[in-house]
Formats: sequence, structure tokens, C-alpha cells
Amino acid sequence: MAGVWKEVFTDVILENFYPDGSWLKELTSMDHMVSNNAINLAEVGADPDVVENNGTWPLVPVQRDDEGIRIPLSTFDTKPTHITNVEELETSYDKSRSVLMQHVNTLGERASTSAAYNIAPAKHTVKTPVLKTTGENRGDGKKRMTYNDLLRLRTAFNRAKLPTAGRILILSPEHEEDLLAADAVRYNMMLTTGSIAGFKWYTFTDTAAYDPANGEKLPKGALTGNESSLAFAKSQVMRAMGDKDARADDRWADYRGWLVGAQLRFVAMPFRAFGIASIYSDNA
Repeated sequence: MAGVWKEVFTDVILENFYPDGSWLKELTSMDHMVSNNAINLAEVGADPDVVENNGTWPLVPVQRDDEGIRIPLSTFDTKPTHITNVEELETSYDKSRSVLMQHVNTLGERASTSAAYNIAPAKHTVKTPVLKTTGENRGDGKKRMTYNDLLRLRTAFNRAKLPTAGRILILSPEHEEDLLAADAVRYNMMLTTGSIAGFKWYTFTDTAAYDPANGEKLPKGALTGNESSLAFAKSQVMRAMGDKDARADDRWADYRGWLVGAQLRFVAMPFRAFGIASIYSDNA
């Protein structure tokens, strides 16, 4: 059963890990670059100097120094689920496949949370803007997100000279609520068009938290801090999937059934500190 289970698991995860409603599908796929559960990239060197109205020849050439980067894929494991032989034989549905789908969905949720954290910039720079919300007090001691905040985000992307195509916005549930409360008609237009201020948008719960005192991203899993929304240019962020495995170990002697678990190698992150942004809720 273990071999059959692994084959089924691989098919299911490839089919369901990047569904149409998932923002992970917007990231540049680097699956073809994975080798031994790692990817090897090159950090591009400095841009060339531009000389205007040159009068001196020849122009002196310079070399571009690129730095090699090896990125190991993170390991995501699900804790095993116990399926008894009685359950498998007597349930009116395919219990094994139901458990499998649950493991796949759980892996997808955890991988999405990891991706959202990795992509969010650590702090504000021109190339990685981190902005504050500027609206009225939401009632929880934080300022609401406004449509003008999204226009400020658009301007920040324009000043960074990012491409206008492929801009993605991941709204936190709180910020989506703010926009709906501010203007229901405009929000419904967002739903209809799937875009706002030049960004294709999604909603995701587990975005990074920021410290409102200094605007810096807090450590992963921090219980304090203020919620944020995430934005990026899809050409500047990547995802890579490596090995996918699932096992159904026959444990008749002690469990009278099987223990099912799954493992996935995956990483998502920006190629460099460029083309990523966040808007966090400022304190009122």
C-alpha cells in the first residue's frame, strides 16, 4: 500500500497544491531548478553605468560580478493519522483519500504561511516599501486601511520602477474588512474586476506581523505586533517544490490499521530585496 499511496499522493498534491484561488500560483515557478531539494541561483551584480553624450572613446568596459546563492528547500511534515482497518472497510466513503486530501490541504496552508512571511520585507526601503495604514480608528486601537493607502502603495511601486504587469496584493482579513466598510460599491467593483490600484488581489489570513513602533517585521509566529497586507511583483518572487512523499505504514500489531503521514520540500521567497512591500496597521 505504501507505494500506491505515494503515487496517489503525488498526483493529488500536484493537482491541489496550487488551486485557482491560491495566491501561491502567482509566484514564479522554479521547480525545474530544484536539485537535491535545493535551488542554485545567481544574485545579479550592479547595473551598468550610463554615459550621456559621451565624447571619450573607447568606453572602459567593466565586469559584472554575480554571487552564487544556494537555497535549501524547507521540510514540511504532517503528524501521522491513524486509520483502522475497520474504518477503511466499513465507511461509506474513501477514508484513505479523505485523509490524504486533509494532509495535502494542511501542507498547503503551512507552506502558504511560510511563503507570506518570507516574501514580506524586513523593513522599509525604497525598493522594499513598508507603509502604514492612515485611516480612522477601527475600534481595536488600530488605523483602518484606506483606498488612498493602496494608491500610496502603487506610487511606491512606480518609484521603484517595477513593471506595471504582474503586481499582486495579498490583503489581510482586517484590511479587506476596512475597504468593505469604507465603500461597499468600490469593494464590489474590486470583487468583479479582481484588481485594485493596478494590483490583482487575494485575501490570506496568516500574513507577517509588524512592530508599529519601528515598522520592522517581527519574528515568524510572533503573538504580538500588528497585521499587515503583502504586495509583490510576481517576476521578483519564486516558489520551488522538491520531493513529495507519503507513507501508509502497516501497524496491525499495535494499531490494527495504518499510520499515514506526509512530507513535502518547498520554499517561496523573493529573488532579492526588490519588488516586495507591506502595509501594516498603524496604532491609532
